[in-house]
Amino acid sequence: MNTIVKLFRRGYELLVASGNLMQSPFLFVLQVYFFWQLFMTGQGHLANIGKVSDFFVTLGIPFPMVNAYLSSSVECFGSVLLIVGLASRLTAVPLAITMAVA
Repeated sequence: MNTIVKLFRRGYELLVASGNLMQSPFLFVLQVYFFWQLFMTGQGHLANIGKVSDFFVTLGIPFPMVNAYLSSSVECFGSVLLIVGLASRLTAVPLAITMAVA
């Protein structure tokens, strides 16, 4: 009985140790995947800024062209900065605000 408990305990310790080793690479892959998708969306919005501006007009957003450029630029360039890891704290705030409004 004591050997079975030790065996399960050792298996659990190995599971926890392997999970701790894989935590950083998993979070990095998740970060790159999410912000790459956001970069592609921002790039698409910048390529079709007229449609985005027209959509903002239908929503009643003031200064639709300015806001379209602002939100698209934040999505596109902010996500690149977050993928690379530059200015993460400064970039995360406007990106979070843009995503909250969206």
